Amino acid sequence: MNDIIIIGGGASGMMAAITAAREGKSVLILERLNRIGKKILVTGNGRCNVSNTNLKPEHFHSRSQKAIFGPIEAFDYGKTEAFFKELGIEPLIEGTKVYPRSEQANSVLDVLRMELEELEVDVLTEVKVVGLKNKKSVWEVEAESGEVYMAEKVIMATGGLANASLGCDGLGYEILKKLGHTVIPTYPILVHALSSSPYCKMMKGTKVKAVASAYVNGKCEREEFGEVLFTEDGLSGPAIFQISRNISCAHIQKKKAMVTLDLVPEQSYDEVVAMIYERIAAKPERSIELLLMGFLNKRVIVPVLKCADINSIHRNCDTLEYEEVEHLVKVLKGFPFETQGTRGYKYAQVTAGGISVDEIDLETMASLKAPHLYVTGEILDVDGDCGGYNLQWAWATGYIAGINCSK
Repeated sequence: MNDIIIIGGGASGMMAAITAAREGKSVLILERLNRIGKKILVTGNGRCNVSNTNLKPEHFHSRSQKAIFGPIEAFDYGKTEAFFKELGIEPLIEGTKVYPRSEQANSVLDVLRMELEELEVDVLTEVKVVGLKNKKSVWEVEAESGEVYMAEKVIMATGGLANASLGCDGLGYEILKKLGHTVIPTYPILVHALSSSPYCKMMKGTKVKAVASAYVNGKCEREEFGEVLFTEDGLSGPAIFQISRNISCAHIQKKKAMVTLDLVPEQSYDEVVAMIYERIAAKPERSIELLLMGFLNKRVIVPVLKCADINSIHRNCDTLEYEEVEHLVKVLKGFPFETQGTRGYKYAQVTAGGISVDEIDLETMASLKAPHLYVTGEILDVDGDCGGYNLQWAWATGYIAGINCSK
């Protein structure tokens, strides 16, 4: 029998194991896949966005009214940097995003695995846990194979539903639900937004820099500046990922959601109007189709003109009526795309929703429903923005659980 069993060998599970083992505890990790830490390998486009230097409460979200920033304050960026430096990972900071200097996610996974080996943490892979029972102050962890593993304490670090191919199947929700925990409805986030707009297909493969805004039932809920990529079935890219939480949530609540793109965020509406008339005055004989050549990406021009209801685009641009210029500028400052939700969990980086944090002591990560049970990482109803925030949540909650589980 081990002191601690950790169910799930992802980021928070490995952090919890290392922390507890350093406290002298015997630790066993049970991992469903054939190798621990596989999801780490795909973070940050394979570079592993380890953390973010700008850790603030507004970058973390939950449907609970409870303050959720405590774990991040307890294990902040400074402690995260020190932890990884000790393992040999030097930071590379781009803006506020933090990567390993090697720019290889496998560097992060390799040093974590080496530390687990040096601390003699037992790791069993290809073990699917299907049940959890507490008998006479001992936890019995039942595997699908029928094998039963026992420990005094258990840490649930099974992850959410995002990217099921990397071991996230949601079974952890069901196990904790049977122990009395509440599962807040989940939905995919940091994911591609779906849109049936014909302009997406017209601009497929094109990237633009824009301010992307998420409107839900006509109200702007969030806006983000960054790169937007048009695809056959919608919109992608960092700016879209940041607002995808609003789009996905609206879809499951059956609310109308729209994305608008400000293609000229550096100029006001009136400044864009003046710029259009300046371009017309400079080259009045140019066709309307060529009016924005050199100002917008070539593949974006015709969709913008179509959306502005400007017909006969081969006529001279000095024939544009005032109302047509007004329509054009409205589209440039708010190119609209109705959405039909987002792509599913298979394509999402993170799951929103999960185990209610109202039932977790966030100072220890201990369950308030069962003794000597701790819950960490993405399985909880806390999610972060794109940019290392979700991994920071994993490191922080794993560390706190590991320390307090060892007391």
